[in-house]
Amino acid sequence: MNSVIYLIGLVVVVLAILSFLGFH
Repeated sequence: MNSVIYLIGLVVVVLAILSFLGFH
């Protein structure tokens, strides 16, 4: 289960970075 939570967290971080770069 920890791997699934880590994977979801990683995806959220990547999406946050992409959206942040998209604003610039």
